[in-house]
Amino acid sequence: MRSSPLRDSLPEHAMIPGGASVSPTWPTLLVVDDDEAMLQTLAWYFEKRGFHVAACGTLTEAKAFFDRRKSWTLVISDYHLPDGTGMELCWWMRDQTRVAPPFLLMSGSVNVSLLYTGDVDFLAKPFPLEALEARIRAILGSRA
Repeated sequence: MRSSPLRDSLPEHAMIPGGASVSPTWPTLLVVDDDEAMLQTLAWYFEKRGFHVAACGTLTEAKAFFDRRKSWTLVISDYHLPDGTGMELCWWMRDQTRVAPPFLLMSGSVNVSLLYTGDVDFLAKPFPLEALEARIRAILGSRA
């Protein structure tokens, strides 16, 4: 049976015996949102499901985090960032690597239809965490 990146609990994946290092097989998630409450909620939610989460609030920070790892399991970004957009991040990531990680764009904008290009997965805010998890399962399942 294959393990899922969305786990029900964290303990067996949180630490390598004898230290606090992240396992190389632990799924990694980059979350980008300038709303601190959203960022904290998503980081907590995904850490409880076995992800190592890098959370940041700007396009510049996201690019720096992205460059620190060879691969990411998933990137989730708000559309509106203080120094750019989530789509700019997506396009930049695609230029940086042969195989870009799955990307989920989210926005609470009333003009969602104008923002969404159909080029990436999209989730309108606000959303229940269960809907986010279902979307993530679908995205990761389609790449398995």
